[in-house]
Amino acid sequence: MAKKKEEDALSAIGDMYAKYNKTQSVYNPPKKGEEIDPKAERFKTPFLSFDRHLGGGPSRGKITTYSGMYSTGKTSLALAHGKANPDAVIGMVDAEYNWDDASYLWVEKNFGIERERIHVLQPTWLEEGAEMVEDLCNVCDIVLFDGFDMISPKGEFEASMEANSMGLAARAYKKFFRRSMGKISKSRAALIITNHLYENIGNVYEPFKEPGGKSIGDYASQKLFLTRGNVRDADKKIIGQEVRCSINKDKLTGNRGTTFNLPYDNKKGFLFENDILNVAVDLGIVNKAGSWYNYEDTKLGQGAINASVLLGDNPELTEEIVERCKKLF
Repeated sequence: MAKKKEEDALSAIGDMYAKYNKTQSVYNPPKKGEEIDPKAERFKTPFLSFDRHLGGGPSRGKITTYSGMYSTGKTSLALAHGKANPDAVIGMVDAEYNWDDASYLWVEKNFGIERERIHVLQPTWLEEGAEMVEDLCNVCDIVLFDGFDMISPKGEFEASMEANSMGLAARAYKKFFRRSMGKISKSRAALIITNHLYENIGNVYEPFKEPGGKSIGDYASQKLFLTRGNVRDADKKIIGQEVRCSINKDKLTGNRGTTFNLPYDNKKGFLFENDILNVAVDLGIVNKAGSWYNYEDTKLGQGAINASVLLGDNPELTEEIVERCKKLF
């Protein structure tokens, strides 16, 4: 009797899987653990820190978010991934309306993104921006939704200034993710969303608030919180900037709670050689004695700036240091 009951249960389970066998064409799990390649669906990144802490650049079919106060390098960080992917087509939904003709020269100079590789659209309201994201994901490799919280939904756009629109944006954002997540995943494009943080006045335990409801945290696979501070010399003179990245959520590598710094210059953008130098020192590949940086028997220079210049002038040496660092990740 028990055996008959077990056979009936197995038969019912088999019928259930047969009913949903269409899912097999979507995802076929590997038979062995050795067949899993964690970096197969990731774009390259010019930051060695991203390879170390986040497993690489943005992932295809996933959402990555960069949140922070104004002027913390969110847009620059998103565009920097285009530098390491010279064949990738970049799409951008500019909800902040900061893009103009001169911006093409800016991204080509600092990030190596030619005019032909980037396509910029400027929506009027949120729903239109959501449709632009869907369309760009079908034709681009990396899509940037810049200023996710800066654009109002159509209901608020068409209403009068006196009309109450509380919760309207949060519902629109939630609808956007519910509607578009499946399309984004199947398009195999990487969507990067930049979002601002605002002061939550009067709240000691949550001093900053992210607008747009909580849906962005639910659907994002990797979520970074950015802050930026000044780097000063011994005379208290500002000699550069530093972007501090805190990993708030990471469902791809599970490395939540980690914090790392990215060197930044207002005129040059991100200093990629400085990032390599910092990681190499942290891993013990490069030795720092006082202000001097040494790699084995090679003196890289005195001070991080001079050492980074030497790395930039010697790509073979830089590649050797990078490869040694990656073996320790």
